[in-house]
Amino acid sequence: MVRKNFIQGAFILLISSTIVRILGFIYQILIIRIIGTETIGLYNMVHPVFIMALVIATAGLPLAVSKLVSRQMAYHNIKASLKILRIAIILLLISGITITLVLLFIAPYILNSLYKDPRIDLILYAMLPCITISAISSALRGFFQGLQEMTPTAITQCLEQITRIVFGIILAIKLQSYGIQAVAVGLAISMLLGELVGLFFLSLLYFRKKQSIIKLARNNVCAHINSSTVIFDLFSFGIPTTFTRLISSISLMLEASLLPLTLQKIGFTINQAAAMYGQFSGVSMTILSVPTILTFSLAISLVPAISEAEAQGKLSSLQFRTTESLRLTFLLGLPAVVALLFMPAELSTLLFNIPEAGSTLRILGFGGIFLYLCQTSNGILQGLGLVNKIFVNTTIGSLIKILGIIYLASIPELNINGAAIGFTVSYIVVCFLNLEVIRKSTGIEIKQKQIVLPIIAALIMATSLIISTLVLSPLFSKNMVTLISLVFSGLIYLILVILWEQLHLNILFTKKTKV
Repeated sequence: MVRKNFIQGAFILLISSTIVRILGFIYQILIIRIIGTETIGLYNMVHPVFIMALVIATAGLPLAVSKLVSRQMAYHNIKASLKILRIAIILLLISGITITLVLLFIAPYILNSLYKDPRIDLILYAMLPCITISAISSALRGFFQGLQEMTPTAITQCLEQITRIVFGIILAIKLQSYGIQAVAVGLAISMLLGELVGLFFLSLLYFRKKQSIIKLARNNVCAHINSSTVIFDLFSFGIPTTFTRLISSISLMLEASLLPLTLQKIGFTINQAAAMYGQFSGVSMTILSVPTILTFSLAISLVPAISEAEAQGKLSSLQFRTTESLRLTFLLGLPAVVALLFMPAELSTLLFNIPEAGSTLRILGFGGIFLYLCQTSNGILQGLGLVNKIFVNTTIGSLIKILGIIYLASIPELNINGAAIGFTVSYIVVCFLNLEVIRKSTGIEIKQKQIVLPIIAALIMATSLIISTLVLSPLFSKNMVTLISLVFSGLIYLILVILWEQLHLNILFTKKTKV
């Protein structure tokens, strides 16, 4: 039986994620230039609390929906797939409303104990309605992803981002005269409007798709599935996923709390600490995360693809999908690492006009390829159902990050760079732990040339980057030199990996494959 090309699904998400990320970059640049890093620092301080609440509310169910729907579709059990979605939406509606109400009452105590900045309370309150809306939207996305249809997710991602940007800029300009807190609240309101638009269009796409699915269901003999079985399956997969995301959210929350406090302890003022955290999270981490548009897309596509291959008992298909996703992540992540290591200050200047973020970005760049492989390998492990392993590895990585902030960022000579070192070590450790679990579970083997040839191409790219910068510097402005050098050296890398048959573009346009 032929299957859908999971790489093509990832490519669709890659295009939409690229558009979203580019728009997000422009948005971030404009916002920082309009109101500075302090506002971004305030917004990013409270955002982890919202994310943790959302993680608890969703309980890992959207990802479970994707996996369970893909498994039922492997057996052509269409009615069961629709039932899984219905039950998941009911559960998410109940949990979303409950968590929102609980957080509404306990938020002041949480914020007062975690932060010493009274300006962030209203920001969280503006975010609270997003919890239920986002939870329901994620269930619908999980359903479409379980069908291995990535277009609905791609469309709504773009619509949400456009809405968020348009209203975010409008509110930032209108509220600027009312102070930093008001602008940060405006950013939260723009996020809420984006979520509403996303849910509206996902609902339209679902009801349109539902009619054709029901017609197919009438022509198929489908096995009955009990509601209790669905609920058990959803939570047996969702609970470990929730714990993993909780660990990540708690880690983000502690990072947002500990890092500014640590910086204050070594002599920085509260405003300086907030600005430095905004620089770290809003500039350095944003640039580092650019290639995750690929790994995010692969991870989403891999969960149903790996689950389908496992359900059908196709070991060769499972190994192919696993190996190919890791290979593509490594192949396309390397040029990003070259840029981060050789032009960190130039990138920070080009995008945000904050060259001082370059030293932190270079340190993070050493862990870049490991971060990208972490995200892809998490998608593989989720598809295999090994969510317990992800939980353990993520916990270890989070502890390393926290220890890095506590012990390294408290060294005055390192300050914010100490946190970057801790983050880099965390990415490396988690990556190797994930890959070892995958190797033992699937028996995959990566050919030596699939590692060596991309590294050689990356070294040639680095050389061309240095040479082109030296040649162009007397002729153009700094930003223009950065842009031209990156494009030129990136094209050299791309040409080399294509000539060496490490990247095959034809697979992006093949809808189905027998592998």
